[in-house]
Amino acid sequence: MLGLRLQQLRRELGLTQQEVGEKVWASGSKISRIESGLVRLDRIGVVELLAFYGVSDPSEHDKYLSLVDLGRRPGWWHRDSDSLPKGFELLNLESAADLIRCYEPAVVPELLQTPEYARAALQLAYPAHREPEIDRLLSVRLRRQQIIGRDDSLYLWILVEEGALQRRIGGDQIWRNQLEHLARMSNEPRISVQIVGEAACGPARAGGAFVYLRFVDRQLPDIVCVTQPTSTLYLEGENDINQYLQVANLLAVEATKPRDASGSIEKLLASTQAVGA
Repeated sequence: MLGLRLQQLRRELGLTQQEVGEKVWASGSKISRIESGLVRLDRIGVVELLAFYGVSDPSEHDKYLSLVDLGRRPGWWHRDSDSLPKGFELLNLESAADLIRCYEPAVVPELLQTPEYARAALQLAYPAHREPEIDRLLSVRLRRQQIIGRDDSLYLWILVEEGALQRRIGGDQIWRNQLEHLARMSNEPRISVQIVGEAACGPARAGGAFVYLRFVDRQLPDIVCVTQPTSTLYLEGENDINQYLQVANLLAVEATKPRDASGSIEKLLASTQAVGA
């Protein structure tokens, strides 16, 4: 994750790996290994690179150094920290992916949430958080959404429970606006939305929400992310990946076809409006 974020900084400056390596450590190949996660950086090395890239904000430094600290811990189970807002890790992983598949049983998936719906969902998930903390989490979530529509090969494949779409999170108007947005996004050429009905028993099969990522750089292993209120589990073992992909494939077979998502959402909105009338 640290390597991916450093790669993004370098590309934003229009620099090659060779240019950075020669000026910082006299080795372009070392930058390549760092960005691919093959070489682990210490805190001093990260600070040197950040200085070269012109990153001087102490709060930004804290985020990168938190990734260094996480890398020292055994395994891939990480508790959230104050210096690393929830979603920051996914921000970097998703920006390097060419395929994202996710299953969501409780809410509209985060990458397709409107700002108002996202705020309401965060307030439900973190009732003890004050508004500045919610603002911080919301900012990261909206930054993650910037990968949608970029000019590359990213494909987003969503499986969402029908029950999640029926929950009026944020109130009627925010909920309706969210479903209308989801219907529009489902018609985008590189986005597939499938609605999972109750008969598919999605929560029983999956156990909860998850995100699968496949990366443009094939040196990086596929990853499945399972998030909890205070922590995130990252899985990259072949057996784990295959298990989650099998669940996703089984649910996809029983869910609505992607081409029918928009119509299904519009029917849901029309039926609720009729009941309200």
